Amino acid sequence: MDSNTKEAIPFATVQLGPDYGTIANEEGGFAIRPVNPGTDSLLISSMGYKQRRLAVNSFIQDQIIYLEPSTIELSEVLLRNRMPTAEEIIREVRKAYPENYVNDLQKYQMFFRGTTYMNFDRLNVDIKKATAIPREQVALAGEQLDSLARAIKDSRLIEFQDYSGAIFLKDKDSSKIVIDKATKLIDSRKDFSLDDVQKKAQNIILQYLDTTLTYKLKTGLFKIEDSLAFDQDDFLNEKKTTFTNREVKSSVVRTLRTAQWFELSFLDKILSTDSYRFSLDGASYFQGNPIYVVSYRPRKSKSKFSGKLYISSYDFAVLKADYSFSEGKEGRKFNMKLLLGVKYVENKNEGIILYKQQNTGKYQPYYIKRDHGNYVYLSRPLKFIENSKDREKVIFDFIFEGEGREKKELLILTGNPLEPQEYEGLSEAEEIPFTLLKQYKASIWEDNQIIEPLEEMKNFKVNN
Repeated sequence: MDSNTKEAIPFATVQLGPDYGTIANEEGGFAIRPVNPGTDSLLISSMGYKQRRLAVNSFIQDQIIYLEPSTIELSEVLLRNRMPTAEEIIREVRKAYPENYVNDLQKYQMFFRGTTYMNFDRLNVDIKKATAIPREQVALAGEQLDSLARAIKDSRLIEFQDYSGAIFLKDKDSSKIVIDKATKLIDSRKDFSLDDVQKKAQNIILQYLDTTLTYKLKTGLFKIEDSLAFDQDDFLNEKKTTFTNREVKSSVVRTLRTAQWFELSFLDKILSTDSYRFSLDGASYFQGNPIYVVSYRPRKSKSKFSGKLYISSYDFAVLKADYSFSEGKEGRKFNMKLLLGVKYVENKNEGIILYKQQNTGKYQPYYIKRDHGNYVYLSRPLKFIENSKDREKVIFDFIFEGEGREKKELLILTGNPLEPQEYEGLSEAEEIPFTLLKQYKASIWEDNQIIEPLEEMKNFKVNN
């Protein structure tokens, strides 16, 4: 906590040694398991605060650690005879980043946490036509669909996924992952993906159809299934216990990519003096070294972000970057509401990236947080059509409107050079088994360095 304001300090770096540590979460909390409790000491540092070192054997449970703000004058960090402008500092950063960062042939031990939220503003499922179901059963199905819609709309839908393992990075375009452990924390009765909500609605209809027949399932202009039968696994409601390598790798590698430096990368675009305006806000300290604090905002209409860069005064490496959509800016949009019944707007995109210096003098990402949000509208007519000469059918409308949010956090624990032969010889598993939890269990991760969960995760519990 801040010693003056008594407010939590998020994302402080906590280290027991150069290659062993963690990071404080958004609430300032952290947990770490010392190797030698009698002799170990913690080094705690955060942008704008004095470093603090504490003996591990002096700690008590749930101890609050106060950090003292550090003030600095710009004159202390001058490397020239005059005050540099923000644009001059940014040009030095651009010139230096090929030497300061490495993207190729790296092996990262990592911990990843993904948190997904879904809020339904509107969810309607209405039967429009049912030639294959008796009237009284249509009424019963309608009641069940209404009940499903109300239950989902009124629920606070949230899911947590944790992975530990390694990222093997050949270059900016080629990578592999190996996951050692994975957990999923969710109330399975409240699965919130569009596909799963739609499946729940389909299953209500399916129970009233002739189980001896197969059906075509169509949505709008698109045919989904040529022959949908009742013995298919999709309709058995079996609990899934594996992630696909593709979904895990996409989350992990896309998060890492946000922090990489190469031509036309996310950060490279932000350093464009043609696209962004920069201002020198002042100076600060990090781990005892003076740094420049430079803020940026859009110069052109196509530029979307604003934020701050914390830059070493010695080698012009960016030690911390934060970003978010500037006021009035939005991301990707797709609006075919009238023609296709689909509208999508990316209305939140913000994050924080922290780097630390390796023994080689190069910098690697240490902690990356990406927070994305979007608005979605979907109106989808669904048709079950009998594969028979009678061609009996059931038609219902599925209308969804709501806000989604995904928060992804990646903690890089160690980084080491990767031999090309090791990369080429590495095979990835297609499926990644996970442990399905009904509440958070710290014991599962007691032998791993992780990001301390927020209170919302610690307090999450599935009621039987």
